Amino acid sequence: MPPEQKGLLSRLCRKTPYLQKCLPQNLTPRTALLMLKGALPPTIVIAIYQSSAISDITLTVGYLSALISVLSQALMPRAKFLKIILFDLLATCVAASLCCLAVFCAVRAREHTAASSSSSSDSDSYNSSACAVAGIWLLALIWIANAIRAWRPAELQDPMVAFSVFASVTVTRAGTFLSLSEGLGFVSRLLKGFLIGFAIATGVSLLVYPVTSRGDVFQDVVRYGKGIEGVLRGVVGFVEGGAGGRLLERTRTARSTRGEPGGSDPDNEPRKKVQAAMAGLNVVHGKLQSDLSYAKDEIAWGKLSAGDLNRISSLLRNLLLPLSGMAMLPDILDIIVKDDASLSDSGDEPEKHVQTRQLLEIPKRRLVDCVELVNAGLKYSLLKLEILTPKDLRRQGKQVDEEATHLSLDPTRADFGTNFQQRLRDYNLQRTSIAHALTSLETSESKRADVSDSSDRMVAADADIRQELFLVLYMSQLQESLLKATADFITFAERKVADGTMNQNRLIFPRISILEWLSLSKTSDEKDKSPFSQDTEAQQKYPDPEHLPPSNTWERASTLLRHASHLIKCEQSVFGFRVAAASFCVGILAYLHQTQDFFIRQRCIWAMIVIVIGMSPTSGQTLLGFVTRIVATVVSLALSLMVWYIPDQKTAGVVVFLYLANVFEYYFYITKPQLFGPSVIAIVTLNVIVGYELQIRKLGLEVGTSNGQPYYPIYLFGPYKLAAVAAGCAISFFWVIFPYPVSSKSTLRKTIGRSLFVLARFYSCMHATIELWMTGELGNVDRQDSRSSTTHRRRRLENTRHAIFREEMMLLNTLRALSHFSRFEPPVGGRFPKRAYDAIIAEIQRVLVSMALMARTAQSLQTPTEANAEGEATRWSTRLAAIALGSADFKSHSITSLLCHLGASITNAQPLPPYLSAGASFPLARRLREVDGGLLSVRHIEDPAFSAFVAMEVLRSLVGCGLGELLSNVRELVGEISFDFEVRDGLERLLMDEVDVEED
Repeated sequence: MPPEQKGLLSRLCRKTPYLQKCLPQNLTPRTALLMLKGALPPTIVIAIYQSSAISDITLTVGYLSALISVLSQALMPRAKFLKIILFDLLATCVAASLCCLAVFCAVRAREHTAASSSSSSDSDSYNSSACAVAGIWLLALIWIANAIRAWRPAELQDPMVAFSVFASVTVTRAGTFLSLSEGLGFVSRLLKGFLIGFAIATGVSLLVYPVTSRGDVFQDVVRYGKGIEGVLRGVVGFVEGGAGGRLLERTRTARSTRGEPGGSDPDNEPRKKVQAAMAGLNVVHGKLQSDLSYAKDEIAWGKLSAGDLNRISSLLRNLLLPLSGMAMLPDILDIIVKDDASLSDSGDEPEKHVQTRQLLEIPKRRLVDCVELVNAGLKYSLLKLEILTPKDLRRQGKQVDEEATHLSLDPTRADFGTNFQQRLRDYNLQRTSIAHALTSLETSESKRADVSDSSDRMVAADADIRQELFLVLYMSQLQESLLKATADFITFAERKVADGTMNQNRLIFPRISILEWLSLSKTSDEKDKSPFSQDTEAQQKYPDPEHLPPSNTWERASTLLRHASHLIKCEQSVFGFRVAAASFCVGILAYLHQTQDFFIRQRCIWAMIVIVIGMSPTSGQTLLGFVTRIVATVVSLALSLMVWYIPDQKTAGVVVFLYLANVFEYYFYITKPQLFGPSVIAIVTLNVIVGYELQIRKLGLEVGTSNGQPYYPIYLFGPYKLAAVAAGCAISFFWVIFPYPVSSKSTLRKTIGRSLFVLARFYSCMHATIELWMTGELGNVDRQDSRSSTTHRRRRLENTRHAIFREEMMLLNTLRALSHFSRFEPPVGGRFPKRAYDAIIAEIQRVLVSMALMARTAQSLQTPTEANAEGEATRWSTRLAAIALGSADFKSHSITSLLCHLGASITNAQPLPPYLSAGASFPLARRLREVDGGLLSVRHIEDPAFSAFVAMEVLRSLVGCGLGELLSNVRELVGEISFDFEVRDGLERLLMDEVDVEED
């Protein structure tokens, strides 16, 4: 955003404090400018139609141009808008061509009927043949268009809506055209009206306050930095105010009282803050990925290339994973509480409390230093990349005191790099303090174990110290990973300055093929995974249980019939048919003799337009939309009356007030994404009502009513529009639940099943990464030869893992949306177990992040064979790899099997097989302790592989805990097969027989 535009509204608000208090909190200067921009296209369209040069082109269909200018969504970033507008134009032109064919067929049917009829006047009256042909065309066009719309909703939603509107308006009149020239003339006028709407929207989008995808990416990066700062602040608050200094006491209390974590716990509020901050950061991350996909396709004038933006996204993702692991600290504490319930109290417990409290003070201090380093490093990097300016930092109130120490981390100072490196060295030196503290605690614990008379007490104490040791090293490992990612970001920013990238602007061209830009290649298929997409697992080649492979020409040729049947019954086709059936419930009135005149005179076409614009794939969305769309239409009706009567019906005043009313309605369009559909209906309704009245005034009553529609004053026309919206919403809702409901609840269940299958794939990918690391086949990340097979294998594995991670994250967003919409569906037959589904979604998120962190931790370390070659940590790393690879638990792949069982059961609504288990926590650590207890001694703390192993064990325990919760919740939803009752009944019968024998 240009600085002069950016500060205009903010300066006005600062000078008028009362105005600042009255304005909503989310009404930022950018939002205000977007509201002013969004209101321009429909207002300009209606204004230019007051010129005869424009109104004579389209005549009675001119007010539809205002509708199209709204549906074009001129507020989209430039790259996305140009892509969508191209599809809009193609869809409209194809619709016009097909409508010409439909009109030709209908007119020919009329002519053949008239030729065979004995009445010569039959051609001037209702013709059933023409209406039947037109009805078939209408049903087919809307069915196909909305099936395509469901296939790629992100990019084809608006084009297919424009296609459906064009087809509905034209084909419902096709049965009334007496000649081909009359029908083609109508199609020509309607096409020109659509193109005028597209042209105005394009001009406003590109010339008035242009918004670029790159600009959105830069804003996302700034929000990303603020989100990272918020998560770190939440973690520090949890450690210091909520849990720091009481971690062990909190654990002891929970063990002794068997309380449920997160209930009346005083740490519950800090926990919620951490979770909320992390959820907000995940939302920003998802938006960044979405905006980045279009920013890389954009021709721009700037400094950073598309590759640079992609690299920034990768660096931020490297920050996201450690942050996600740190945000799971409350969950780790819960695992310790549940896992160590056998600990008994003793007389020396207070002494251990003191020692452990001293131990935990060190990572707490390191955490505070880490937060300062990360925040300062991010701001410095964004300053170097010119994404932030010093003025932005001052506006945020984050600038440090100029009289602070020479090591103050002020990102605006020239010596920041030197100060950062010095502070980083000081931070790393604190690791020695952790080693000494851990050694002291371990020695003290060993002495107490030696003098203890109870071997059980020694085992319990040993288990306890290991978990606390693991917790400290886990947090330390994540902090170091976070700082390494921050240092990488700083290095990237400084390199961009050093190589001259930031010296001057240049013309940046995208490196992308036409097929990728049109979303026709495989790589771009990953950009949009809609809830209508087929299951990834289902797309793989498996044997068909009902058919052998084709063996002759007939069998191979007849396979096309099977493909056609699968295409017709797929979810996209079913949705398209529902939209077509709902539209035809209204459209059939245009093809019946008794109702054809009623359909035209009462403008029933608007009910069809509401259906094709607003019909949603699930009943929850439709029911919510039913209420909100009617409310939005009532608001628009009131606004239209105000716009018409306040300026005393003067055209110039009406246009001005129409613009102000559009500005008001675009506030909800911009700031309330969850109300996007109702906002569009409201804006369209407002402009159509006012546009129609001004059109009649411009054309005159005779021309304005030449299409068979009588004139209604605005106080009657507005209520007609409201009735049309209500009817359209009611019919949409009926066809979502008939003949069987497609509810948000059933869609949520099936999507969770798909998500669990994807999670199983991700676990297999992560497991392969760790296995290759242990066998030495993964290679070192710092020394890669692009020609080596190891590097090629590593890159393929990494790319696959990132692709599956992105797919799972998009599925999680879909799951949260479906869970939200399920609240609006009536509890027919019983209440929906939303709590269990929300718990499953949360556990999938936690397990996914834990797995991703495990893979990242393994990938960033030397392999045991490399360490052996260099003489570094030879015994420990090699011993760990040998024990882990020989472990039955490591080789069993039981987690993959468990996730597949869970996914299949919840997808098919079938009970789980019996005896499934998620495994114990710290499995490999327990195995190491059995084989060689010295391997877990803190004397190995200086070995990076030891800390990495500890972090992965904590994460593996999080995965196990999450799988246990998943198993419990899925079992609650679908049940579990049990064979115990047969044995029990048999034993009871056997005992009864023995009693009878004794009595005899």
